[in-house]
Parts: sequence; C-alpha cells; structure tokens
Amino acid sequence: MREESNHFVKFWMEDGIMCSHFLKDVLLDLEYIKEFINLRHQFSQGEKQYWLHDLNGLTTMTKDAKEYGDKYGQDFLHAGAIIVHTHIQKFLMNTFIQVKKPRVKTCVFTNKEKAKKWLLELKAQNEI
Repeated sequence: MREESNHFVKFWMEDGIMCSHFLKDVLLDLEYIKEFINLRHQFSQGEKQYWLHDLNGLTTMTKDAKEYGDKYGQDFLHAGAIIVHTHIQKFLMNTFIQVKKPRVKTCVFTNKEKAKKWLLELKAQNEI
C-alpha cells in the first residue's frame, strides 16, 4: 500500500480513495497548511483524487491557513469527504462550505464508511 507522511499528517490509498488523518493534535497555521497541501499534492502525483480526510486532531485553523487552503487546497481533487467527530466541527465545516462554495464537491460526515461510500459512488459515476 502506498503511503506518505510527515511529522503531523499521513496519506494512503484505500480502495482507490486517497485517505489522510493527523498523527497528532495540530494547529493549522500558514506554515503547516502549506506543508499539508504540498504533501497532498506530492502524494497525488499530479492526478485528481477522491479524498477522505479525518479531522480528528485538528485543534485550530488560523485565518491565513483558511485563506491559503481555500485558494490552493482544491487542486488535484475530484471531491472531498471530511470526517468530523464533534457537533461543533460539523457545524463549522458545513458553514465554511456554504460560505466558501468549494470548486470541488465537498461533504461532511461523522461516519467513515458513509463518507467512503459517497466518494466511491461519485468515482463510479465519473468513470462511466
């Protein structure tokens, strides 16, 4: 199985879906978000991916990091599923999605299997 990681995030492929999660509690500031996105781009190898990311461990995200992620964080993606673990995370992520209107399909889930199923269905539709 192909995987890559750095000191705070790990990426791997699972059933044709790019997956990732934080390895420790993370405050995503501008430096960390750049590192995070660069590693994801490297892992994508220039190809668009269906991405499942677990937010467990994300403690805070600075305004600069949000702006940078909004601008550069959607490259090499067909769609993104975000796994959250608290009601406040779900509320904040859904609000962010409604306000920013991502260029790629993005959905928030509390269940990994449902998120993965959604991505696999999108992938199958796009491969027809």
